[in-house]
Amino acid sequence: NLINKIGMLILVLGISFFVKYAIDKDWINEPARVGIGVLCGSLIMMIAHKLKKNYGAFSSVLVAGAISVFYFTIYIAFHEYQLFSQTVAFSIMGLITVFSTLVSVSYNRQELAVLSLIGGFAAPFMLSTGEGNYVVLFSYIAILNLGLLAVSYFKKWKIATILDFVFTTILFVGWCVIEISKNDFEHFGALTFATVFYFIFSLTIVLNNLRNKGVFSKIEYFILIANTFIFFGMGMLILKDLASNFTGLFTLLLAVYNVMYATILYKKFGLDKNAVYLLIGLALTFVTLTVPIQFNGNQITLFWSAEVVLLFWLSQKSKIEAFKLGAITVQILAVISLLIDWKLYASSKELLVVLNPLFIAGFGVSVSLFLAHWLMKKEGNLSLIHISE
Repeated sequence: NLINKIGMLILVLGISFFVKYAIDKDWINEPARVGIGVLCGSLIMMIAHKLKKNYGAFSSVLVAGAISVFYFTIYIAFHEYQLFSQTVAFSIMGLITVFSTLVSVSYNRQELAVLSLIGGFAAPFMLSTGEGNYVVLFSYIAILNLGLLAVSYFKKWKIATILDFVFTTILFVGWCVIEISKNDFEHFGALTFATVFYFIFSLTIVLNNLRNKGVFSKIEYFILIANTFIFFGMGMLILKDLASNFTGLFTLLLAVYNVMYATILYKKFGLDKNAVYLLIGLALTFVTLTVPIQFNGNQITLFWSAEVVLLFWLSQKSKIEAFKLGAITVQILAVISLLIDWKLYASSKELLVVLNPLFIAGFGVSVSLFLAHWLMKKEGNLSLIHISE
């Protein structure tokens, strides 16, 4: 395989140097030069097709070389010779990306899909004129991601999914960080595309496993979590820069989405239980974050106290220790919040004897501790029963 790849590289370089020599000697005009590039790529593709049956690995290397020739030919035709407008050149590169993706599926070669992905992401930069249009750019990236989503339904090409996620995240987050300080930054547009990318990748990760009802790998769990928190971080950044009061609502809606998503996937498609519990855990995390973001005072304490009991109950039902760890963490937060409430309300002279914020918060935390202790004790008693049996 290494020798094949080296040979393909030499072939592409040889063609490039020959064409350059012909150009230096002024043997051919500019349109003919582009035609030679397209013809060379087509010939390589034809040879690859002939060798596909008996020499699959070498054939796929030839296809990769042909696709590279196509990309660079259109790049030169646009930047060096101005034979096409930017729209035409961009459309041609889009067709090359679609074609190379279909070829990768036909050849069943993941490396061709990776090449298609790299070429697809490189196309906007190869054809850039310095006039940024984020709507066109991110619409194109979204279409590229949807193409990978379709491929993911038929192929479990994890490396392509990982690279797509990394490239999209770097591109979008980098654009937001650079542009958000400018006066003409489009907050609504940025939030719209952040949402689109979040939905696409949350579906892509699931579709990679849904077809065969496989178990999620560690890298897929990581992407699922990273995708959610990156979307949350970008959403909060955009909304705070907009001086919006909807940060709490945004966090709560993200929690609701994860619960609905987990419920549908489990009941309708029988998704892996651990993935479902992970989505529920993400939902509970965002519910926990919603309270301090949107509320203040003893409301935070009461909400966290109720969440502790829910997390302990989920831990026993799902047998996932992470929920128990989350419950302990939130319980500590609830106690800290209660201490802060005591400090805030200690100097107040307008408190009722019983039904005051301090009493209600303390009562809520006390009930939470009692129920958590009862659930833990119940779990211990169940364990003793099983041992005795």
